Order: sequence, then C-alpha cells, then structure tokens
Amino acid sequence: MKIERRWDVLVVGGGASGTLLVVQLLRNAPGPLRVALVEREARTGPGLAYSTAHSSHLLNVPVARMSAFADDPEHFLRWMRRVEPGTAPGDFVPRQRYGQYLEALLRESRRAAAPGVVLELIRGEVSALSEEDGIVRVALAQGPSLEARAVVLALGNAPPADLPVDGGGLFESVNYVRSPWAPRALEHIEPHHSVLLVGTGLTMVDTVLSLAERNHEGRIHALSRHGLLPQVHRPGVQPRPPPRFSEPRSVRALFHALRREIEGLPEGSDWRCVVDGLRPVTASLWRGLPVPAQRRFLRHLRTLWDVHRHRMAASVADTLAQLRRAGVLHVHAGRLRGFRMLDEGWVEARARPRGVVFEATFRVQHVINCTGPDCSFARSHPLLRSLLESGLARRDALGFGLSTDEGGALLDEQGRASAVLFTLGPLRRGELWESTAVPEIRDQAAALAWRLRRELAVRPDAFASRDVHPLS
Repeated sequence: MKIERRWDVLVVGGGASGTLLVVQLLRNAPGPLRVALVEREARTGPGLAYSTAHSSHLLNVPVARMSAFADDPEHFLRWMRRVEPGTAPGDFVPRQRYGQYLEALLRESRRAAAPGVVLELIRGEVSALSEEDGIVRVALAQGPSLEARAVVLALGNAPPADLPVDGGGLFESVNYVRSPWAPRALEHIEPHHSVLLVGTGLTMVDTVLSLAERNHEGRIHALSRHGLLPQVHRPGVQPRPPPRFSEPRSVRALFHALRREIEGLPEGSDWRCVVDGLRPVTASLWRGLPVPAQRRFLRHLRTLWDVHRHRMAASVADTLAQLRRAGVLHVHAGRLRGFRMLDEGWVEARARPRGVVFEATFRVQHVINCTGPDCSFARSHPLLRSLLESGLARRDALGFGLSTDEGGALLDEQGRASAVLFTLGPLRRGELWESTAVPEIRDQAAALAWRLRRELAVRPDAFASRDVHPLS
C-alpha cells in the first residue's frame, strides 16, 4: 500500500474540536512539528455546528465566554469588534460568525507558526486506523494511506438516530427529516405545511427559527416527554465560585447540595450564577459518581439539567413566544408511540400525553427529528466501529462514546491507555458529561496539545527507526 505522507500528529475532523486542537499545536510548538488535519467537507474550521447559513441561529453563550483561548478570554470579543465594531461582551451573535472566527484562527495560526511547524489540510474521509510499532496507519476512503506518530479523533457531534418507534414507512419517505442540520434539509417544506418536531431542546429551537426565516405559517408541533423548552439567559449574570461538595457519591446528594446553594443565595441573585459556576467542576463531579448513579441521573435528571444548563438567548425566546401567541408553534408533553402514513402526503403521529392514559394524534405533512446527537455514535460510525472491533478502543460505560484516560488517550479493550490514539470533545461525553461546548473543548484542546508535544519530544522516533524521517 502506497504511503503518501508521514506526520507527527494527524487530526481526524476539521470542525471546532479539531480546529481548536490544531491551533493549540501550532500556537505553542517551539520546534519542528508536522501536523495534518483531515476533513471530508470543503470547509475546514466551522464544522456542522458553525456552518449554518441562518443568521437567526445564535450562539447559546455570550461573546465574552467564547474565546478559543482560556488564557485570553477577550480574544473572540476583539475579533468580533473588528468585523462588527459595536459588539458588546454580553451579545449573542450568529453562529456563522463563530465559524468565520475558527477559519480565521486556523489561517492566522498557520501563518504565524514557528519555522519547521507545518500544517497541511487534507480533504478526505478516514475509513480505518491500524497501529504497529508506534506508527498509526490511516486509511482514506479514497487515495493513498497516511501515517502518523499520533492520531486524534475530533469527530464532533453525531447526527440524530432514527426515532425508537414504529415508523410505519415514515423513515423511508420524503416526509421525514432525519437531521435538520443536513444541507437543504428543510427546503421542500412549504410555508403552509404542518410540521411535527420531535424534541424540544436547542435543536428544535434552531429548526423553528429556520422555518420562521422562511415565513412559515403552518402549524408547528413540538413534542417531547416533558415538553420543556430551554431556559433563557439573563443579562449580567456572573458565575459564582463552585460550591464545596462533601464528596457526594450519589445523584441525590449532589441535587440536594445544589438546591441548598441556590436557596442560600442573597436576595436578588439568580440560580443561573450557581449553575454556571459548576462548569469548572462538572467533569470531576461526574467522574466521582459511580456508573449506576450516572445512569440514574440520565433517567431522572438529564432533562432538568439540560434545560437549565443549555439555555437560549432572550431574543430567541421572544421569537418563540411570538410564534406561540400567533398560533404557529404548539409545544406538547408526551411520549411518542409511532407513525402511520396516510394518503396525499400526510402522516399520522401517535403520542401519549404526559399524565394521561389515552393516545393523541397529530396529522402533519412533515416530521423532523430534533432529538439531538445519536448517543450510540460509537456503534454506528464506520471508523469507530472498526476501532472497537479491532480492540484498539472500547466504549465508555454509558455507551456515549469511547473510554479514555484523564488526558484523552483511548483505552483499548484491555483498558490500557494508547500512546498513539487520542480523542477530545463529544466522544468523551460519557466520561466527562459536559464535553460538547467550546469552553470545555478549548480546555481539552490546550491540555492535549501540551501532552502531545511533550510525549512526541521524548518518545523514540518510530519513523527514524525505520530509516524514514517524519519530515521527508
């Protein structure tokens, strides 16, 4: 098999996770380092999350908290003020702006890199990885293979899984949108059509905004088990220092400690400052819980956590409220039971409303899956499936992603930490819980970049031992 290139670090995935890692590698590398970033899409940097063309899709975090660098918290704010001079620290700007920021970061970091520090962007899709004698062979779906001394999986969020009910033929029809993030996913929906959105979280919010941009007038039904919308950000709320938890080993203990902290706030304070203050310690608290306790959290408190932790901008909440008052948007609490295809392009959805025993039906023309990323991604993604089958990786205990050590090295089927395979971002969610947003990913990226530079500097050069220099 022909080997076209050899690299010190090869990053699989050119979205936010991969870009933040590469920027950290280039930013602080003192000497020769050859980095490859492999991305299957035409754009490198924004990834799916920040490639949206809809100006109504806003960041869910204010500008002041979205810097790519924890040690330079105003970096994104300064960049925004160059492109939009009136930007304030508390503004919620369009997500497409953040995608442009990531692209600019990549260009600037590449240009400013030290002599001998090289980045190559490779358009392609990685289909398989294998490891031998400290070298990872990277097979592409098309083209020659690559080799690297270290490979990092930065795959981002998975598309939604199909809904776990009898589709009655819906899932194979044009009436069903599996992922609202797919290109042109909503273009066939006419403004007067009726729509059912399954899920009421932030994906649903963005989908409603997309439809509203298209002047949608038909009924939009949004259904989830609890019927809860994301809470709303309040201006000026600053995170409190995280409370001191007395080594809670149960979900109940954590919940009661958090509630006591909120109840003890001074008059006029806001619960948001406590929830936001947990951000630096969430991962350690999560890892301190036994797996059965983590599963209980997922069953009983996940929805409550998500709607309070992952909030929407006030302007977005106002838009949703206007659509509800106009009779366009209707939010329902209930359990989806199944679908049946009707004549003339209609779909019947069956659901059991929360708290009652009878079923309700919705007659709509389109069903959009807004349930969020597939939590069984590691089983469904071909590359990850091959790693699991070969024993180079194992799933985390919750099945959300891959098992890693504390620094992101993959654990193999025997539980041994790899010296050459790593990951960051959503694939670590099962072990860190909060691992999908920029503030968490930027910290992982900085730590992993430092680890890779350190380990590659002291590790014997596997390429040199084969009489092949890594920079050749």
